[in-house]
Amino acid sequence: MRRLLIIPLGMLLLLGVALYWSSSATSQRADFTFVNRGDIKTLDLAKMSYLQDIRMAYALWEGLYTLDAESLEPIPGCAWPIDISDDKKVYTFHLRPDAQWSNGEPLRAHDFVFAWKRICDEDGDYASLLEYIQGVKEYRQAVAADNEAIKKAVPGYTRAANFSLTAIQEVDGQTLRVTLVNPTPIFPNLCAFPALFPAHEKSMFVQERNGPARLRSDFTLPPNLVGNGPFKLVKWDFKRRLRLEPSPWYWDRAHVKSNSIEMKIIESPQAQFAAYDSGAVDWLSDLDGDFAAKLRMRNRADLHIFNGFGTMFYSFNCRPELPGGGINPFHDVRVRKAFAMAVDKSYIVDNITHLKEPIATTYIPPGVFPGYQSPRGLPYDVAAARKLLAEAGYPDGMGFPKLKINFNTEGIHAKTAEYMQRQFREALNIELELDGKEIKVFGEQLRNKNYAISKANWIGDYADVSTFTDKYLSVSGNNDADWQNPEYDRLCAEAARENDQDKRLALFQRAEQILCDEAPIMPLYHFVNVYMFRDGVHGIALNSRNMVMLKAASVDRSP
Repeated sequence: MRRLLIIPLGMLLLLGVALYWSSSATSQRADFTFVNRGDIKTLDLAKMSYLQDIRMAYALWEGLYTLDAESLEPIPGCAWPIDISDDKKVYTFHLRPDAQWSNGEPLRAHDFVFAWKRICDEDGDYASLLEYIQGVKEYRQAVAADNEAIKKAVPGYTRAANFSLTAIQEVDGQTLRVTLVNPTPIFPNLCAFPALFPAHEKSMFVQERNGPARLRSDFTLPPNLVGNGPFKLVKWDFKRRLRLEPSPWYWDRAHVKSNSIEMKIIESPQAQFAAYDSGAVDWLSDLDGDFAAKLRMRNRADLHIFNGFGTMFYSFNCRPELPGGGINPFHDVRVRKAFAMAVDKSYIVDNITHLKEPIATTYIPPGVFPGYQSPRGLPYDVAAARKLLAEAGYPDGMGFPKLKINFNTEGIHAKTAEYMQRQFREALNIELELDGKEIKVFGEQLRNKNYAISKANWIGDYADVSTFTDKYLSVSGNNDADWQNPEYDRLCAEAARENDQDKRLALFQRAEQILCDEAPIMPLYHFVNVYMFRDGVHGIALNSRNMVMLKAASVDRSP
């Protein structure tokens, strides 16, 4: 297959892309332009979980804490001062007097209470993060019970859950007090994460005539989206671009570095690189591996490759039955382990990604958490895999049902799926069909557990091991494998209560060992981050967490 690799081979394409992206009938060129890791899936804080959405959230909203642009450590955001009790369990947040929404209205403590209640009521992917707060776990359990009773149409049943029973207290309009179950050193990190950002209730609902207010379908679109962050969303051209401009009401407007930012939506890796190389884009946040490998050989000074904060893997649906009915072979841990041990992962990083990423046998990426040592994982061992498969009742693959590999077609994932299909055929004598979808449809299938085996990945959200282990808690909205293990849950809960860091890490290690042994996922490789930006581009931190605070992004275009 022919690929655009260097300028002489693709001059016409480069010229066309440059003309397309450097001109627009709707806006002038932004001060800072970038291509995100993918198209935006949602700007609903209660529902977002993809990296590209979270990057944008930091531009449009701000939490009680925010992230330092260089270190990504939590620092006071829209709250200051922040009082912490001697026992480290009670946080009293005083909202800044000049903290305002992008429509000029003052930020209120109620805006956090509303947002946190909503993510619990809607069982958002990250709702479990709020369970560090007293009463939230019990409230979520009550909501789940209410929903189940309403679903079953229990006669005379009315909703009973009461959020006021949680230890989330609106002391007054400018003061929020939170009491934790236990001292929680990572709580500032959680407050700096978009799931715990405030929400502007009035802009999200529309009043029905003679009826209750309903959630607007367009509250995440301009001009309806109201945030409290450094930027406001002024334009969203579907499948083309999002444009941001500074919010005149942001309390720290003086430190917003660019007067306009544009996120360009370019799906083709060739077109992404062409737009960058033509000068129409200032930062590529996730360069295709083919380009990165060849540009590294050419010693491109604007290529930046560094350790990442996540892991690529394949996920097994662990439910007893397959979607649509029938016995699920992946409910059996022996089958999962057989598949996990049947793949030579070195081929993927050598011939598909081309970036020599660290091969993964464990879930948590090595070296990103000081003092944490991952346990042993499952090796590549075809003989052992065949034995396990036979023990599970599928000798030489006989009797194994016809299943599909679920994957999104963007980037390298189709090639990876084809290789996985070949490995399972050659090692286990099992033929799986390929079921590629565009990323939004794929994501819905994964989230809804409408698959048997699927491409997946996880990128950490904050600087603690729990950002990985929490994904596979039984109650986690992100547990798309639907794997459940009470001992895993218990160890993670004990770690959440433990103040001694060495003991915490030991508990997490035991939990990860269970995850590795029961194999709800098949780790493939740990990510590296691949950026492209030139001299004169500022505010792009080379941090493993792969997060960039757009508030700090700017370009020096002087000759």
